[in-house]
Amino acid sequence: MSAVLKQPVTYRRHLPVWLVPAQAAAVFTVLAATAGGQMLRGWLLTALTWVIALPLLVSLEAGLIAMMLFEPLRGIIRRAQYLFIDYSSQDPIHVLTPIVTLFALTALLRTQRLNILRASPLAGWVSGLALIYVAEIFNPLQGGLMVGLSGAMFSLTPMLWFYFGQVIKTEFITMVLRLMIVVGLVTSLYGVYQLLFGYPAFEQYWISNTEFYNSIAVGHVERALATFCSAEEWGRYTEFAAIAAFGFAAARSRRAVRFGWLVVGFALIGFVALTGQRAAIFGLVLGLAVLFMLGARNLANAIARLTVLLLPFALMMVLFKAPEAEEMWSNDETQTVSTVLSHTQRGVLKPAGEESFQERIKNWTFLLTEVIPYRPLGAGIGAGSLSEWRFNKSGDDLPPIDSSILLNGIACGVPGLLLFVWILLRATWFSLQAARRQITDRKAATQRTIAAIMCALILNSIFGLTFTLYSIAPLVWLFMGWISAETLRTRRGNEREIVTI
Repeated sequence: MSAVLKQPVTYRRHLPVWLVPAQAAAVFTVLAATAGGQMLRGWLLTALTWVIALPLLVSLEAGLIAMMLFEPLRGIIRRAQYLFIDYSSQDPIHVLTPIVTLFALTALLRTQRLNILRASPLAGWVSGLALIYVAEIFNPLQGGLMVGLSGAMFSLTPMLWFYFGQVIKTEFITMVLRLMIVVGLVTSLYGVYQLLFGYPAFEQYWISNTEFYNSIAVGHVERALATFCSAEEWGRYTEFAAIAAFGFAAARSRRAVRFGWLVVGFALIGFVALTGQRAAIFGLVLGLAVLFMLGARNLANAIARLTVLLLPFALMMVLFKAPEAEEMWSNDETQTVSTVLSHTQRGVLKPAGEESFQERIKNWTFLLTEVIPYRPLGAGIGAGSLSEWRFNKSGDDLPPIDSSILLNGIACGVPGLLLFVWILLRATWFSLQAARRQITDRKAATQRTIAAIMCALILNSIFGLTFTLYSIAPLVWLFMGWISAETLRTRRGNEREIVTI
């Protein structure tokens, strides 16, 4: 009788094999650092891409979180590269998230197949809009294929997060909202630093050279960007984070916990004011009004809640006088905080009297009456956006387009505009229905918060480019995908109840 004894598996003798990739990476890092410039940037961005993509090996949710953590930092990482390279308008950092998003979509298609294209009530409409986006990539009116591909990177890639939203659970959406609150607080502290002490040299170098960021000046001072790519993105992120904080506060019964969430919410409101983004403030007020009304037990209670919320705002509009534009210009370069707050106060107390508002109405009238009817099938996914300015210098001289809805009209024509508006309104309606149904459910806080954010999103899509903001556009598409899937699950649950009865 003989016995065969299995020796324990050991990886000690294979250790050199495992060390080869690490050694190669270390050697290449040294070579890239020695060479400097474009080679070092290329290596660092490649390494960063793999760092963001690796969590996908764990789960889709882990990969989404990695991208959510990167996006709010994209701006400062982008500006930091000018420590060792010269300025260039073509920046490869913008392709990182699209690459990882395509990895995530490939993994999702392996399990869900093409069913994700029509898996929920809104999926068919979103897939139809995505098909229009793809067709508009090849529209020759925008000036070339590079313009279309660049435009798709800003508009089509975030839309893919809708399909991710269809397969995630409510607990993950709650985690996303909490993550937004934490990231909003941390990144905003850097924005306060920029306001108080100015921009570091590498960021000032980018501001001095960039051709596309014209709204940073307020009087004689430069508004802060925090770690984001624009002040609008910072304002929109903190706006949604503030709504989430108040949503969690309203759902807590313990006074200490509720007080903590309220403190966080008011801090985020203060950061929204420091961004100088008036559209974010009005969106925040609308979102909070919807949030408090959704928690009411009846119509009378809802009206009372709305009155309590809007009364201080109304008193401020009546009792306080909007500062004149000359007051901002009278401040010197050291009065950054007071200048930005005066700019915000003037826009909130006297929105229709702002020169920028009048100019916006004039531009919208021109786009709606002359540009869109002239090209009813669209001018290309990159038309009217940053991509056209980068790759088509001889393109149409359109006025600034600061509305996601109008941008869809310019890019995709009347069909794209109507389909985009339909999806946005339908998703908002579904979210409001779900919030009312889940009044006593443990998911109520998340349902109400998402409904409030969706209502604010409608306003921000009219007055702002929310659906092209790097850290915001993927999240709102994710929310809409989850809303659509939740609607389907509710309908199926109701059908089972009817069959059971």
